[in-house]
Amino acid sequence: MDSLTQLLKTHITAGDFVVVEYPSLYPLENLVWGELIPSLSNHEILIDDFFGVGDLLFRDYIRKSPPEKYKALMESTKRIKAIRIGPGRTSYASVVEEMPVTYEISEFMRNYYNALTKLSSPSTKVEYSITLGISQYIYFGGDKALRAILFTRSMLPFEDWTSIYFVNRDILDKQQIAVLRELASKSIKIKKEGDLHKLEMEE
Repeated sequence: MDSLTQLLKTHITAGDFVVVEYPSLYPLENLVWGELIPSLSNHEILIDDFFGVGDLLFRDYIRKSPPEKYKALMESTKRIKAIRIGPGRTSYASVVEEMPVTYEISEFMRNYYNALTKLSSPSTKVEYSITLGISQYIYFGGDKALRAILFTRSMLPFEDWTSIYFVNRDILDKQQIAVLRELASKSIKIKKEGDLHKLEMEE
């Protein structure tokens, strides 16, 4: 069974936009903080953290981890930058910008663009962008939130890095997920088979 890291190495190239769909009861903290982040520790990573969901996952993973994993994970967070969107904590990385929650397209895009300009420097070139809590943002904001994401992705330059959206498919309806899938270069679905979860690349 392929891991997320294997799927990214095999099927994804720089500039791709990947949607990873998962169910509510899936232990996402193990995938993000136990597998993905450590595997990208030699790369510059940006995390868009809506409502501190990324931090909740981080603290949950740390709480359950043995000391040796804790040390390795803390080492792998050194190259992470974060944009915090809405309330919540971001204890795992240096925060580039704190954005208020807004569902107005022009305001969201302006705020996000300003955050990206603060991130830009000759010594910092983002290679991977990971978005957590996007399902909650769209759920609370409805069509306005989805339009804000759509226009931001269409107008701002994301072609230099690989973007990974973790989408809780139990929160969003089929139409909202369909919009995100249409934007994406690749879609990965996490399915439960017996007691195990399987990652499947959707063609």
